[in-house]
Order: sequence, then structure tokens, then C-alpha cells
Amino acid sequence: MDWQVVFYIDKEGNEPVKDFILGQPDRAIAEILHVFKLLRHFNISLGMPYVRKIDKSGLRELRIRHGSDLYRIYYLAYTGQKFILLHAILKKEDRIPKSDKAIAVKRMDDYKLRHISENST
Repeated sequence: MDWQVVFYIDKEGNEPVKDFILGQPDRAIAEILHVFKLLRHFNISLGMPYVRKIDKSGLRELRIRHGSDLYRIYYLAYTGQKFILLHAILKKEDRIPKSDKAIAVKRMDDYKLRHISENST
């Protein structure tokens, strides 16, 4: 069974990764959607060059190349066979900017907190 690819939604109802993707050129969007399809099909077994673990927190990086542009989408593999897309960037540096990783971790913690409390009630 394919996993679901789900956009993180903040408390105000914003979907920052979806908004980021929709702001990209059409051909880049098509490439991003293609890699989402690979992620859904191969799920947690999808590896390099498409997926890289960031650290032991569970944060992962979806790696997408479109021409000379490098996109990174940070996500969490969550229970119920879901990939939660937390944060997206157009990569301009060799390293992950600490501020972008911090945003992804903050959203990951928020998602877990809100959904664990939903599932326990």
C-alpha cells in the first residue's frame, strides 16, 4: 500500500510547503510531484539520491533537482503510513541553513504535539 504525502498545516490553517511549491515554475512543480510519487510508491525504502536522513530526530530531506535548481523538502515519516511535509526551500548553499532546519524541527514538534493529543482523546 502506498503511503500518503500530507502537507503540514499550522494552527492558523496555513500550508507553507504547499504554498512554496505552488510558487515555483510549472516544470519544477511537475518534477516535485514526480518525486512525491516515488516517495509514495517506495516509501521508507526510497534512498539516495532522493532521500537523506538529517539527524536522529526523524527529520528527513527530500532532494529534488530541476535543471540547476536544487529543492529540499524536509519531512517526517509518521505513524499511519504518512509523510508529513514540514518545510521547503530552494537550496542555495552546500549546507542546510540552521534557520531552515530549526523551522522544520519546530513544525515537526508542533505536528507531533497536536496529533498525539488528538489521537489520545
